[in-house]
Amino acid sequence: MKRLLLIAAALLMLCGCAAGEDTLRGYEKGKGYQYVLLGEYPYEKDGTAAPVLWRILDVEDGKALLLTEYVIDTQQAIFETDQKVIEKRTYRRINHYEESDICPWLDTEMVDRLFGQDPIVNALIKENGSRVFILTSEQFLTTKYGFSANMWNEQKSRQAQGTPYAIKQRNLYQDSSGCVSYWAATIKDPKDYKLQLVGYNGHLSWGAYTRVNVGLRLSVRMDLSMLTVDGGEGTKKDPFRFVYAGEVPAAAEVTVAEVLPQATAMPENVNTDPAETIAPVETEAVAPAPETEEASAYALEKGEILISFVGDCSIGDSEQYTGASSSYHTTVDEKGYEWPFSLVKDYLLQDDLTVANLEVVFTNRKKHTEKQYNLVADPDHVQILIDGGIDMVNTVNNHCMDFMQTGYQDSIDTLDEAGIARFGTVYPGQKHGYDDLGVQQVGDIKIGFIGFTYPQDSDQKKIASRIKKLKEEQNCDLVVVSLHWGRETHMTPEAWQVAYAKKVIDAGADLIWGHHPHVIQPIHFYKGKPILYSTGNFTFGTMSKVDPSTGIFQFTYEKTDGTVQLKKLQVIPCETQGSPDYRPFELTEEEERQAVFKELVLKKTYSKCVNPPDSFLETGIINFENGEMLP
Repeated sequence: MKRLLLIAAALLMLCGCAAGEDTLRGYEKGKGYQYVLLGEYPYEKDGTAAPVLWRILDVEDGKALLLTEYVIDTQQAIFETDQKVIEKRTYRRINHYEESDICPWLDTEMVDRLFGQDPIVNALIKENGSRVFILTSEQFLTTKYGFSANMWNEQKSRQAQGTPYAIKQRNLYQDSSGCVSYWAATIKDPKDYKLQLVGYNGHLSWGAYTRVNVGLRLSVRMDLSMLTVDGGEGTKKDPFRFVYAGEVPAAAEVTVAEVLPQATAMPENVNTDPAETIAPVETEAVAPAPETEEASAYALEKGEILISFVGDCSIGDSEQYTGASSSYHTTVDEKGYEWPFSLVKDYLLQDDLTVANLEVVFTNRKKHTEKQYNLVADPDHVQILIDGGIDMVNTVNNHCMDFMQTGYQDSIDTLDEAGIARFGTVYPGQKHGYDDLGVQQVGDIKIGFIGFTYPQDSDQKKIASRIKKLKEEQNCDLVVVSLHWGRETHMTPEAWQVAYAKKVIDAGADLIWGHHPHVIQPIHFYKGKPILYSTGNFTFGTMSKVDPSTGIFQFTYEKTDGTVQLKKLQVIPCETQGSPDYRPFELTEEEERQAVFKELVLKKTYSKCVNPPDSFLETGIINFENGEMLP
């Protein structure tokens, strides 16, 4: 039979053409998608099968990524038949999609039902644990694939409809507009039985869909060198049709039990009735194996270090809103501590040091100052910093004393217990004041940190003396001065800030890191030293109606023959999100990225200050050689 199929495929090749990147393409703005018919699956209400329509998301390196146009079926995460287990919710512990029963089920039963004896199955490339798989949440946010990078609001790019079979026979939920829910990627919070979904209205969100089946909108990645296109225009009305043109390997019997782990073998007489509950139970997450230096995309040359700065992180709420349904506290309670930094976590984990401005008080106290917004977070929110890859925080700003000295001390104690490094000077010399300098040994480079809020002229000497102390007594190679300053929501610094920054650098500072305006402001260089006037909001629980542009500001320093020099500055352009998501995410559209870079370049020039080079507007990168900025 296989020989006959291969002969038939060879005959079809005579009138077909090779399936390659010259024939197929992924999503293109202005052109949309190409489509292909591939495999068969029940479609009609009565289960009558029909060819499955797939959209082509991406074509690269001779491989095509496809996504079913419709939600074609439903399934549970754990195939459980024991009613005692169901009633007690003592399900097998799973922490990732690959550990669920769906993953091996897709690689066996679903593959067989979709492709039967068609040798085209040999062109499938295993990904996310199986040959037929579910896109990850990151893939569903990839603008290159035609999706929106925004997690919330109505996102038509991620909306889908179900087949009549999935809706009528498999009890797939649909709303009044006909849109349906489908599985997005992973199991987020086993403790609270919450699954990550792309919702029926296109939202990426978390929902407790534990008593209904979750829709399956599936993907495959195919080796195009094994395929030919046998007809079709690639449109939705006239899709391409693939035939297999590769060598058919010897047959091999594979069963579901063989691909399931021993401890999770599928029970006999599986009952996949949608009324059953699917809920994982609490388990400890297993950390992934660390990348080797050679494999890591962030690997640096010996003697180099990478430091990241992010802006205002208010990982709580104004005290009167902590219990609101869309508050930061409520979101974290529902989504977990990893949620706020989850979309940018890779950048923050791969550097050598990540520093953030902590603009919230960790305390359970109720007594606060008399002002409109007193920013507070439950002390356990410190875990957000840990899970997000934040290593160090500036603690002084206009909200650090919102809950009096005792509240600030609570914050200090909370950070110290959690192992988060900190620095900041507030009310120096006074009874209720603090004067904490930070020192971090990063590789071969020792870095000192100073933090002042609302710096005055009288603070110039205080800052200068602390720079001297860090360099002469602590032997710091670099000193970073953090300044909480500037006018809120203004997109450019004021002239006095430029003059002030020059004096701080003249006093020995190597980098000035600013925040407070809640928006990003341009970057200057003075005597080769960078000045970040404002790095904007990064994740902020109270103030959200501001320009959302933000970024991860990364600096590469190198030490050669005892001398430390700046080698590279790179801005990872991001957008911050307000209620109820609160997560910053990286911008991927070139126009959006360049719009952020443009906001970081000041048109006006100041004496002895240098703007980023023109190349920065395209790349967000500034390179240096021997301390000199390259064009």
